[in-house]
Amino acid sequence: MFSAMSVAPDLELLLARIGSSSKLASSLVDAPGLSLSWPSLDIVLPGSGLPQGVVELSAPHALGGSTSLALAAVRAGQAKMPKAWCAWIDPERTLHAPGVVAAGVDLSRMLVVCPPRSQLGRVSVKVVGSGAFEIVVVDFHAVPCGAALSMAGAFLKQKAVAAKPKPHKREWAPEVLVRKLALCAEQTAATVLLLTDSTQSRSIAWPTAMRLELGRPSRGELSVRVAKDRRGRVGLAKTLPFLPIVRAVG
Repeated sequence: MFSAMSVAPDLELLLARIGSSSKLASSLVDAPGLSLSWPSLDIVLPGSGLPQGVVELSAPHALGGSTSLALAAVRAGQAKMPKAWCAWIDPERTLHAPGVVAAGVDLSRMLVVCPPRSQLGRVSVKVVGSGAFEIVVVDFHAVPCGAALSMAGAFLKQKAVAAKPKPHKREWAPEVLVRKLALCAEQTAATVLLLTDSTQSRSIAWPTAMRLELGRPSRGELSVRVAKDRRGRVGLAKTLPFLPIVRAVG
């Protein structure tokens, strides 16, 4: 599992190297929905899987099963072809490596990028636009608005105290970022999963291909509601056994 801290030349070179070996954009255009091999969940999803484009996984405080579902998607994405890569944008470094292994993800074909939250949008667009990844997971609301900075962000802030402030590009509004990700995903045939906090209000609808509202009524259950799909359909909340396939990486 590779890790990169920011949009540095090293990340640019790594994306180019991965992209040259994966050839995803040419082989997966117009592919059917991505089945997660989670039968009770696949039945609920339109097309029996996740579509290409931007898919929002919305849960209270970005929990409620969204990480498990995203890991199932990464595992399924890697299973589509031997050279398929996936990426996870994790600004707060909340991804738990043992859990990734337990979910059956091949760590040798997964890129984890840990940028400062101020660079989340531009890093995400760069990663999706590279065309190197079948699935890209973006931890969009890892912490509530106004919470403390991540360890990486705090370190950078401390370094900047005694330094002369440098001008920086203004971060995009969320709906603008989602639009950019959707355009990149359309060009590269990727599925982009946004992990969002359902308690965060918004005034503008996001241009996603699908929005799933998730919850955990109990330890052994997952509540899923298709709040939006490509055809504008809205479904009822359904409670499923929380039994994603877990297997060791062999």
